[in-house]
This record gives sequence, structure tokens and C-alpha cells, in this order.
Amino acid sequence: MKIITLIYALTFCLTAFGQTQKTKILLIGTIHFETPHTDQFELKTDDFLSAKRQKELEDLTNILSQTKANKVMIERPLENQRSSDSLYNLYVTDHYKLTVSEREQIGFRLAKKLKLNQVNCIDKFYAMHDSLVGVTAKENNQLYLLKDLGTVANAMLSDYNNKLKNGTISEVLKYLNQPEELKKNLSIYLKFITKIGAGKNFAGAESVSDWYLRNLAIYSNIITQVKSSDKYVILIFGQGHIPILKHLLQNNDDFEVVELSSVLK
Repeated sequence: MKIITLIYALTFCLTAFGQTQKTKILLIGTIHFETPHTDQFELKTDDFLSAKRQKELEDLTNILSQTKANKVMIERPLENQRSSDSLYNLYVTDHYKLTVSEREQIGFRLAKKLKLNQVNCIDKFYAMHDSLVGVTAKENNQLYLLKDLGTVANAMLSDYNNKLKNGTISEVLKYLNQPEELKKNLSIYLKFITKIGAGKNFAGAESVSDWYLRNLAIYSNIITQVKSSDKYVILIFGQGHIPILKHLLQNNDDFEVVELSSVLK
């Protein structure tokens, strides 16, 4: 009886531990490889299909594949999952040439190395009310805020462009995902846009709320598609999304957020 009781107790403990095991999730904030993109501020100066960059992408995905991740998630709309699956299946069977998009250059390439059946599409688009923000800024003599925002954003892009010209893709991604760089990106929304129309129509705050809503929807797609059996997930998204997604996932005790610097050493 004592042996049976001990076995039962051990089984219960192991089961309980399995239920509370966190899923590791690696968030990779990136620049968009293809241009023009939908972002107002973006880099427009590199050939990611060159032999040099292709080797760097191979090196990057070889390192990332060592995580043995169960899922790779990309910035492609959820409703495009079927078409994305078709392209990925063609790529896996060597019947499709990757486009310049980081979704494919990193996402598809990595998933193939990991021998995954699909790449998860988790994006959801909500338009920000940029036109209303501009009108409100003009009506309230706040155009200086948009000017200051542009100055800061362009300085960031210039910095990233210099890093890209002088470094590898892995080095650039490590730089982009430093806590201080993520904070800089989010501060553009919180420092400038939210002030526009404050105390009146709150056009700036409502525009930023659309940005948060989009990221909350993306977060919802993440946690819906991650299974309890998934030990490791890699997410590849535009850098601007990462600060909010990171905050949300860090406050969900089903997940352990992995720092990119601990993987790309």
C-alpha cells in the first residue's frame, strides 16, 4: 500500500508540474525588409536578397533553430493563414522562391529548419486615425508635436540605418531589441501623439488606443494559438509592436519571455 501511495503521489506531482510549465516565447522585433511598407517611418536602403545578406539570414536562422521552437509566428493577417500555408508548403518542397519580406526570409526559412508544418499568422490590423490627429493638431496649435515626433523618428531610423550598413542582420536585431530601443519606439506614441487634442476631443489618445487595440488583438491570437504542449515559440514582428506585446506576455503567467540577447550571443 505504501508503494502504491508513493507512486500515486509522484504521478500527481509530475502532472501538476506539467500543468504549470511556462511556454518560452522569444520576441524578435525587426525592421521591415520590403519597401515601400505601410509604416510612415521606415528604412529604404538595403538589398536583403544579396549574397551577403542571404548568408547572414542563414546564420541567423541556424542559431534560432537551435531553440527547437514548436511554433514560428509572423506579422501576417490571421485571415491569410490558408494562403500562407500554401506558399510555405511550396517553399518546403522547393517550388517557391522567398520574397524579400522578413516574414518569409526569417519566418519561413526558420520554420523549414525546424521542420514545422506551418508558420502561424497572427496579425490583426486596426487603422489609426492619423487624419483626425493631423486636423486636431492644426486646430489646437499642436503641429509642433508632430514635427518633434518626426524629428525623433527620423533620428531613430538614421541610427538603425547606420547600424544596418555597418553590421550583420543578427547584430542589428540585437540592437533593435535592447530595452532602451524598445522604450524609444513606444515613447513616440506616449510622449507626442497622446497630447494632441487632450482635454477636448482626445484625438491623439484615441489614435494610440487603436495601436494598443491592434496589439491586444495580436496578443489574443498568440495565446489562442499556443498549446500547453508548446515549450518554445518564436515571434517575428515589426519592432514597434514588441514593447506592448512584451508587457502583455510578461504579465501572463503561462509564458516566460526570452530575451533575444540571450540567444544571439
